[in-house]
Amino acid sequence: MNQTPLTKTPTPKAPVSSWVAPMQWNLSIDFTKKNNAKTPYKGKKPAHASNHKMTSEAFLRHRDAKPIAAIDDPRKLIKKGEKPVKIWSLLWLQQVGQCMFVEYENDLLVIDAGMEFAANEELWADYIIPDISYLKKNKHKIRWILLTHGHLDHIWALRHMLPELWFPMIYTTPLTLGIVKKTFDDPKEAAKIKYKLIDPESDILKLWCFTIEFVLVNHNIPETMALSIYTPKWLIFNSADFKIDYTPAVDKPADLARIWRIGTEWVKLYIGDSLWTKKAGRSVSEKVIGKTLDDIIKGVEWRIFVATFATNVGRIIQIINSAIRYNKVVFLSGRSMVNLVEICQQLWYITVPKQYIRKLDNEINSMPENKVLILSTWAQGEEFAALTRMARDEHNIVKLRKWDTILMSSSTIPGNESAMKNMLNKLVIKEINLITNNEMDVHASWHGGIEDHKLFLNLLKPEFFLPYFMPAEERYDHKKIALDMGIPDDRILMPDTNGHIIEVYDNVVLVSDERIKLDTILIDGKGQGHMSWEYVVKARHIMAENGVISLIFKIDTKSNELVGNIQIESRGFVYSSEVKTIHTQIVDFARAKYNEHQKKRMNIKDNLRQIKDDLWDFIEKIIGRIPMLLPMYVYINREAQPTNDIPQDEAVIGTTLEEQWYDD
Repeated sequence: MNQTPLTKTPTPKAPVSSWVAPMQWNLSIDFTKKNNAKTPYKGKKPAHASNHKMTSEAFLRHRDAKPIAAIDDPRKLIKKGEKPVKIWSLLWLQQVGQCMFVEYENDLLVIDAGMEFAANEELWADYIIPDISYLKKNKHKIRWILLTHGHLDHIWALRHMLPELWFPMIYTTPLTLGIVKKTFDDPKEAAKIKYKLIDPESDILKLWCFTIEFVLVNHNIPETMALSIYTPKWLIFNSADFKIDYTPAVDKPADLARIWRIGTEWVKLYIGDSLWTKKAGRSVSEKVIGKTLDDIIKGVEWRIFVATFATNVGRIIQIINSAIRYNKVVFLSGRSMVNLVEICQQLWYITVPKQYIRKLDNEINSMPENKVLILSTWAQGEEFAALTRMARDEHNIVKLRKWDTILMSSSTIPGNESAMKNMLNKLVIKEINLITNNEMDVHASWHGGIEDHKLFLNLLKPEFFLPYFMPAEERYDHKKIALDMGIPDDRILMPDTNGHIIEVYDNVVLVSDERIKLDTILIDGKGQGHMSWEYVVKARHIMAENGVISLIFKIDTKSNELVGNIQIESRGFVYSSEVKTIHTQIVDFARAKYNEHQKKRMNIKDNLRQIKDDLWDFIEKIIGRIPMLLPMYVYINREAQPTNDIPQDEAVIGTTLEEQWYDD
């Protein structure tokens, strides 16, 4: 690892004759006119002597400071032939997950590789990963990936990206690396990861044209780092996820001294995390949360369930330590929780005797209830999550009891409000002792509030600022904070659409006219698709809203005439009381259209395609909705039966399956 040591310039010793009076001695100075009189000097006047009266001119100078000149045309500030440093995100503009690249000529580094939970418009997809089409085209330039911390929205996509990018070198810390390896399903693939561990308190990396300095910040997971990137076009600072915690539970306080020092080196562009830009003040310290949790664990006389996020490492460590302090055995529920605790044990973040930490099993039912603490990841009301199944009495090991205590040490992820409400209602009905953040401080934000954002802006004093990492509302709130801190409007970059590239030049930073075409990459089970051309999600939308109808036309191989019934089947289309009537109307219409087109000697595929178009209009008229239509045909190798002899009911019933509910 290329490493440039930070050297300190020795402080020169003061001359023996020099002497400085203590600061408090000056408190007796008399500022009257008599004591402010001119002092006569014999010979040459000393350099420090002044005939001016004492004023506060230096401290009042800011009142008359000229405003920073507005940038009318940023392009005029670009030197002829100058090539910029290019920056932008590959996980869209408004996603919570981060995956950013910084590029200059033939050198490209990637910062984080996260995922984003799929929103409602990506029906039933598991999550979204970055579109790395640009990186794949330029993978000969990629030499490094920098990881700021171990949260899934910053590392999870590596399991998909690394094999496609020839496993470039990763620079990160031990905890983050351990979590990355656990995300790979195949240990052989995980073994291919190339990495170098860094010490953020001492290491400075020289990676071709970039020099990277790591800065410790606070989050809810240890070893979280901001990045100071020295580029051929001045200095870029990326805050990553951060909060300022003067009393963190596990890691060290944020290195504000280093951030201040970096701010004195002229930060050209500050890329700032915009989460919690609406929250006044600062987030509660994790140490305060830990004390509250400790008091609860100490006071509970029966079984206690604590639900939190597996990546909330600092809190998990505090919960485990409190449980051991009061002689309780910790049972872990959830694979991610088990994996995370194992990593923390390997890295000595958790040092309690191993017999006090176990996977959830049937032994929990035979232990004294005052000796049991269940630590679970499932705090978001997911349908098949452990805590949700416990609330429905469907868990295969744990049955909730009236005197159990459930402590929800987490916040609801946006979009999960309804599921959470349903789960909490079921728990309340069971009359268990439910503790949430509404009753007491059992959860704190992982991100800084408004005062933390102000502190970063004040220490860094950036020339240009890019609010980042959140939807428009939060980013524009961040912009308001920056304006209040004195950053001019035309130096705050606010791209309004996805794919824009930020260009950093010697004299200006701007949003480029150049754009990268980004797609939404969906991971659905073991499948992967592009939302722009993938019909799966569009089809799910149609089926969810209006249902689906399939029609099977049986066609004679010789005459192309219909044979017997048109088989119709629907799901999510009409209610059972209407199904026979509406199915009959649809079959009659489809048969008439088929025969009409057949007389014109239209080929089978064109015939069914035209029937599909006609059916959309017909069905919309009779029920006011347009379902998904699936017309299909099979050849029957026998003489055609006259269609006009088929009884009306037989055309619909026959082998047709009526709409009904299926348990399978």
